[in-house]
Amino acid sequence: MIQHTRFINSQFNSNTYIISNENDVSIWLVDPGDMPPIFEWMQASGKSEIAGILLTHSHFDHIVGINEIMEKFPKCPVYVANDFARMALGDPKLNNSYFTGHPFTINKSDNIRTYPDKFTLWDNMEVESFITPGHSEDSVCFIVGNLLFTGDTLIHNLRTVTKLRGGDTVKLNASLELLKTLSGKGLHVCPGHGEGFEFDGYDLKKALKS
Repeated sequence: MIQHTRFINSQFNSNTYIISNENDVSIWLVDPGDMPPIFEWMQASGKSEIAGILLTHSHFDHIVGINEIMEKFPKCPVYVANDFARMALGDPKLNNSYFTGHPFTINKSDNIRTYPDKFTLWDNMEVESFITPGHSEDSVCFIVGNLLFTGDTLIHNLRTVTKLRGGDTVKLNASLELLKTLSGKGLHVCPGHGEGFEFDGYDLKKALKS
């Protein structure tokens, strides 16, 4: 049975999600941040492996835990949307950490992979991904079971930020039109910040309103 657990990161109030399967000792992480509570949760829950990292985009507040993971699990793959994301992981200006006064990059890794349209986490659990630029050039949303992970593309009752480097309102509008096609599937949204919410019936135009 698929389960998800949300952690709110202390420095940025961004969300990190654990995706777990009660029948498997491995977990998948979405947008890793503060890692000590994640490692504590793993130990308490009998989970010994991080099978992979799923990034919704490469802004620094969604990637700061990657180096700690790589120290413990050096073969752990990191899934990203495109080549821009690959570059941003190693460029503090592209991932926006430079502008905070605390530049951050991930350590060199050969494990960066681009999302295929579909792939499996475990034998019976498929991931379906959608490139959704607008908040950033490398924003991606993906479905796992009945969960829709949206990063900063869609946050409950908030306008999506497009003023950062790589943001684009026109592209965001097109991405929202794509997301609109997911209506009626009973999806629960797991955003990059704030509480989750039900996708069906949600007014996507809120993402464009000031």
